[in-house]
Amino acid sequence: MPSHVDDTRKVQTAVTGRPGSDSPVFLPFDHDDFDLFMHGRTREDFYCGVLLGGCGKRLTAKRYVDKKCHFAHRPPVHCRRARTGEDSADHLYIGQALQRWLRARGHPDAEVTYPDLGPGPGGVVEVRFGSGRRLIRVQMSRLPLAVWQRTRTELSGGSTRVHWAYGPDSGLAHNEVQAEGHALRFTCRTERGTRQVYVGTQDTDHSVESTTLEHCALTDDGIVTPRRAATLRAVAPEPAQPSPAFPLLPGSVAFTATVALDADAGDPAHRLYEADVQPTGSGMLRMRLALPSDVEPPLPHRLNLVEGSARLGAAGDGWLIRALGYSALAEGTDPRWPALRPSPEPREPATLPPPRPEAPARTASLPTLTSEERALVESFRSRLAKVARSHGIINWETLISYAGHAPADFTPEDRVRLLVAVGHTRSSGRPVLASLVKLAGQRPGLPPFFRDVLAGLGWDPGLPDAKVEDIWSQQQKAAHRATWLPTATPTKVPLTVDAELVGRLRQHLQLVARGRGLIRWSNLLKKAGVAASTVAPHDGVRLLVAVDSPYASDRPVLSSLIRADSQQGGPVALFDTVLRELGWTPSAGVPGIAAAWKAERERAYALVSRSARGGGTPQRLTAGGVFWSKRGLDRKAVIASVRAALVSAARRRVKVGWHTLAAAAGLSPDELSDRTRALILTEVDRPAGPGGLLLSSLVISAENTPVPYFADILKALDRPHTDRPIELGRLRKLEQARVFAAFEPSTEVTNT
Repeated sequence: MPSHVDDTRKVQTAVTGRPGSDSPVFLPFDHDDFDLFMHGRTREDFYCGVLLGGCGKRLTAKRYVDKKCHFAHRPPVHCRRARTGEDSADHLYIGQALQRWLRARGHPDAEVTYPDLGPGPGGVVEVRFGSGRRLIRVQMSRLPLAVWQRTRTELSGGSTRVHWAYGPDSGLAHNEVQAEGHALRFTCRTERGTRQVYVGTQDTDHSVESTTLEHCALTDDGIVTPRRAATLRAVAPEPAQPSPAFPLLPGSVAFTATVALDADAGDPAHRLYEADVQPTGSGMLRMRLALPSDVEPPLPHRLNLVEGSARLGAAGDGWLIRALGYSALAEGTDPRWPALRPSPEPREPATLPPPRPEAPARTASLPTLTSEERALVESFRSRLAKVARSHGIINWETLISYAGHAPADFTPEDRVRLLVAVGHTRSSGRPVLASLVKLAGQRPGLPPFFRDVLAGLGWDPGLPDAKVEDIWSQQQKAAHRATWLPTATPTKVPLTVDAELVGRLRQHLQLVARGRGLIRWSNLLKKAGVAASTVAPHDGVRLLVAVDSPYASDRPVLSSLIRADSQQGGPVALFDTVLRELGWTPSAGVPGIAAAWKAERERAYALVSRSARGGGTPQRLTAGGVFWSKRGLDRKAVIASVRAALVSAARRRVKVGWHTLAAAAGLSPDELSDRTRALILTEVDRPAGPGGLLLSSLVISAENTPVPYFADILKALDRPHTDRPIELGRLRKLEQARVFAAFEPSTEVTNT
């Protein structure tokens, strides 16, 4: 087998989901491990990730027996990715491991980024948590000593507390030991088909004892490994007996009626409040609450929920809760905390009309946006409308996360441009929704980007700071007070509808119809290999219209099988628009959308069921069929080739798709309809008789799901069958297990 350096084509790591994903995968070298790695995956899942320094194009997983398995680019190749070895995605593995570890320790706000220091991403991993007030920075690449010292000084001078750590090749850990007495070091090792993350403390003797993050603790000083903890215990003075403190279960404590107290001079990082507090299942108590100073003060007339890690301890003659943050509930009451009754929201005197928010001095032009950015703007506007209805505000980082993006995806200029576009549809008196957006970790008050947003919307860019803050306050109050918020009609953007994606959506919906069920929109997109956050509402409409076109009495409206993602159920929000785009109009029998959803759903069930009972069952292939004669193919040769390919797959204990079977038979997958494929597989398995092996159970569709016609094959062969998806799946897995067991080297049989 060639060595690591001999195999110049080897690309050992990739990302899954999308080109910009930070979900890494490592392809094992050995062909036996390759089969285990590919279980549940398809060859369409992998990308040469942008965060790996790659081109963002799809990669193909290559299986070899005589050399290392690896990923390969699909031609033409124009990729300048510098690092392709097994350690080339270690920064992503470390970032993901840190994020999971922090979230499991009461920091759901932990967010990871991979800043580009010049030669490409991978030189640094940064994980912010604690509302952005703390930062773990893992220096992966080498830095000149002067640059490292300058960076340490710059980061330590801000309001964020920085905890430094180092990768195996940074060459700076010994400098950290000289400066701090110890250094935290991260490494990755290949174990069980993946890259396992290890962390250790390097002391003055240069030795490092590594462990996994699960065995480490999180303190005010950052990550403490078992070795570091033992060192601290050995040198620590006898501690004074602290007051007992008890951890509180996240989401179990609510409060209202907050009153701000004088700041604690001994703890300037927190603000104190008195509040009515009630834990779930207990009575209400008046006690103190400590929140970080940069957290927005809670409104006394709102019902608020303590979030994240919180502890209850004694404070003088009462009790004190220390919390990382809170969220305001949409409703003023909640049955979990019946004793908490917020006072009515204070209103302005009835004799004084609410002040009109100040209007811009000029009319600004709409920023130039791409189709993807227009979809983002619609997403932001919808989310900000919900924030306004709940009288809240939202972090920019949280806002973009709802659309599937990370802070590193946008420059400050992009942020301003998009927020200007969000507010560009406002007319006189309408609120600027950007007034509801702030930055994570920002102190209360005017966001730093709001002046630029106002300038983009037509205000004078030279306004005094006090005037900008006054406009910001006015616009925020107006947004909270508005009874409805403007939503622009989505701009029709020419969309190239992916025929393959439409086919996958239709195929999944047909399976749902056979089981007389419903499916959530997000789950349907996930099954089709698409992240729901990447599909704008108007794109979703176009996809579903393509699935159900043309609209006719003999075609089921499969979109009626999609339900909303909310717990209340009902049709997906797109259904109304999809029906009208298809040409549906109300009638006396079906007067509205709710009635249409039910009627079209039943029609889909009936038509799919009738199709299954009718002429859809595969019959025997005839030697002189039109399909074969037009192509000059020999029927027996095609069936024999497909059978041989399936036997080969059984020996390797893998499942295969039609791209493999068609290539073995000298055909193109595009010229084989589902009916033709079912006919071929029926003939492959017919010689096995009523109790033989079903090689067709190894065939999967392009997205690694069962083929939709497996039940038809069973019917044609007079085998036990069912139209229920769950039971059919169990039957298929049973047949797969029989095939794999029969083709074990010691028990191999021939399916003839």
